[in-house]
Amino acid sequence: MVPILEHILIVSTFLLPPVAILISLVVCLALFGKTLGLRESYVNTLIFIFEWAARQIKTTERNKRRESTFPSTDEVVSSGDEDESEKENEADENKPAEEGLRHRHGSGSSLSSLSSICSKRSRRGSESSALGIIRRETQIHLDDDEDEDFHEILVKSRGWAVVRDSIDFVKAGIEAVIEDEVTSRFEAEQLVTWNMLTRTSIRFYQFVNWKLTTLYIIGLMFRYCIMLPMRFVLFGMGLIFLIVSTGIIGMVSDGPLKRKLNHHCMLISNRILSRCLTGVVYFHDTHNRARNGGICVANHTSPIDAMILSTDNVYALIGQRHGGLLGIVQRALSRASSHIWFERNEAKDRSTVTKRLFEHCNDPHKLPVLIFPEGTCINNTSVMMFKKGSFEVGTTIYPIAMKYDSRFGDAFWNSSEQSWFEYIMRMMTSWAIICNVWYLPAMTKLPEEDAVDFANRVKKEIARKGGLVDLEWDGQLKRTKVPKKLVAKQQEKYAHRMSRYTSTSVDASKFGIENNEEDDEDYVSFLSPTTLENLPEDAVVSDEEEEEEEEEEDEALSSPTGNPLSDAPISDLNTGLHMRNPVTTHEN
Repeated sequence: MVPILEHILIVSTFLLPPVAILISLVVCLALFGKTLGLRESYVNTLIFIFEWAARQIKTTERNKRRESTFPSTDEVVSSGDEDESEKENEADENKPAEEGLRHRHGSGSSLSSLSSICSKRSRRGSESSALGIIRRETQIHLDDDEDEDFHEILVKSRGWAVVRDSIDFVKAGIEAVIEDEVTSRFEAEQLVTWNMLTRTSIRFYQFVNWKLTTLYIIGLMFRYCIMLPMRFVLFGMGLIFLIVSTGIIGMVSDGPLKRKLNHHCMLISNRILSRCLTGVVYFHDTHNRARNGGICVANHTSPIDAMILSTDNVYALIGQRHGGLLGIVQRALSRASSHIWFERNEAKDRSTVTKRLFEHCNDPHKLPVLIFPEGTCINNTSVMMFKKGSFEVGTTIYPIAMKYDSRFGDAFWNSSEQSWFEYIMRMMTSWAIICNVWYLPAMTKLPEEDAVDFANRVKKEIARKGGLVDLEWDGQLKRTKVPKKLVAKQQEKYAHRMSRYTSTSVDASKFGIENNEEDDEDYVSFLSPTTLENLPEDAVVSDEEEEEEEEEEDEALSSPTGNPLSDAPISDLNTGLHMRNPVTTHEN
């Protein structure tokens, strides 16, 4: 035991001075908000390594296919099939609205594309934000109909239009059972290629070659033996500085001095904490940054969102009250400035939160409030429904779009599966946390807008700027079931669309049948409210008359001359078709 301690002491004697110097340098740079560009160089090196690893995977897959005697048909994608599929997709996209519901083709890859990384279909799927297990073909978007200028949708037949819509609904439902677009937002984003950090795709569970295995082991030792201890030291220093500084600031009376001290201490603390994750944050359009007052809203991915944004500006926070380590941080922040914490399950707190938020926004001396209206963490591939509470205050809204680069580390926190400490450990053992932040121009509610429309307009701008998918679903669906009112709302939207279907007559001349006004008058639609009173007299057939007609037909078919219509000319057949009424009902 003693020799082991001696070896540890000798190693620490040589390693402690350079580590201490490096940590002191990082802290000093954080105090003044400066950087030497080491993190950017580190990230560029990682990109070079990942690109080399991707080429190795492609080369190995290509060699395996060449060595295979019987290649899988799923791995062979002919150019002709691809051209035909692309033409079909274009034809479906160009199909007019009167042919049925609108289709939107997804960008996920199929099962066959996952088996071949070099195929064109796989490369097209890799451009999407996440790899799906199916190629989604039917997505129903009834909201688009509300923005259309015309009031009627011309269809050849209302009956067949409803049948086609029903088939689309069934197909979309089957696709949703396999993989829906909502619950997949609450899971870690699938990576296109291996980042030698996590294995989030089935393609990365197999051995590739010894080069990548050796590089993975070296990277594992580097992250756990070198980066993790240094990050823990920086995390401890940043956390201690935050708790001590907020405690001292809390003893200062309210005024300009306290606000100034809080501003500098918050920036320093968050910069130190961001460096413990090797965070590289790129801020764009800083001239749109919020000053004093107002509400800043942003898409929510993880608890470190507030820390990332606080490295450039200081905010008052509002959110759910937590326990453990995160609760300690919340109490420390509340000593230095005004923050709003609430219990999500207590309804009585909602009125108090709204009142305090209104009072905070009307005070010009207080910090801008940072709010995440989604109310839960999403995996940074989409933006879900914004709660309307923060948009009812009537103040200026400063939208912020955040987009993380998952190649170096996944910042998404799945709170239902991971504790706060487990999440911090995963962050500290990642390569780095890269984030792009866009400050959008300030937005105010229009006179004719309500809170819901205003929230949707802000959400759409955030999704557009951050390159995210704009979804209308509530993020709380990961904790609760779909409310019945949402199902009823979709049914109401489709009923509104179906009421706008207008049937047009089929051009009978295409089928060699002459159309006349008498036939049109006798024609009865299947979808019209038909009763026995308003039917033509010749359309009502009794049971006895129907039995007599069937007996006559059987006798004619069994006669020696055969079928009397077999030798009839085509003109006689057409005449017979004109004489037949399209609707036959029975008297009860």
